[in-house]
Amino acid sequence: MASEQRAFVLGVCGSAGGLGASTLTVALALTAVREGWKPVVAVDGSLGGGGLDVTACGEHLPGLRWTDLAGAQGQVDGRAVLAELPEVGGARVLSARAGGATPHGQVVESVLAALRAEGGLIVVDAPRDVAGESFLQFCDAALLLAGVSARRLADASAVTVAAMRHCPELWLVAREGARGTDLPEALSAHLDLPLAGRWCDERRLALDADHGRTPGERRRSPVVALCQQVLDRVVASWPGAEHPGAAS
Repeated sequence: MASEQRAFVLGVCGSAGGLGASTLTVALALTAVREGWKPVVAVDGSLGGGGLDVTACGEHLPGLRWTDLAGAQGQVDGRAVLAELPEVGGARVLSARAGGATPHGQVVESVLAALRAEGGLIVVDAPRDVAGESFLQFCDAALLLAGVSARRLADASAVTVAAMRHCPELWLVAREGARGTDLPEALSAHLDLPLAGRWCDERRLALDADHGRTPGERRRSPVVALCQQVLDRVVASWPGAEHPGAAS
């Protein structure tokens, strides 16, 4: 039986603040573009926040944000929405913006369904709250970004339980120091989650942000290597996505 051809929806959820979930979301989107995915959309799940477009260094670009879609009614035209979203590095970005109306759940679901019908890949920056749960329900798989310290373990355990209620296809991305350890494997075993990859600290990411360089723009970097690994392990094998190399 042939699978429905639509976008693969990948969630990214941090087990605690400051781990870099938004950065990873943007880097995944840019890497996917270079890997041949089309279209690629990075979606902001923090509807009242400062905006994923800031992380993507595209806050100055014109185009639709969630506030512009808050009044949408009925069926949403996914192709029209795609055409009006800001584009960064070949990826479209649907971001929140502080101030203005916040879309309610039905609007969010209609917009995501319309974008999903356009095929390709959607990467969702899912927050750790009720809003994030509604986004995770829409995901085919999700990444839990977790630190490997003892202090982060309790956070990761709690978020794992909550996230798997909404997206059972949950994978671990371990955030660790620059030198690397064997702790990611131990954390994977403790949480009983498959390890999608490890992300070692990168000092250059902060410098890139200060100079307006989008995460994932530098092709030779640990985060891009991680993103390629995630696309290979978590996304590309999914039979329903219109991924590069899929049979025509």
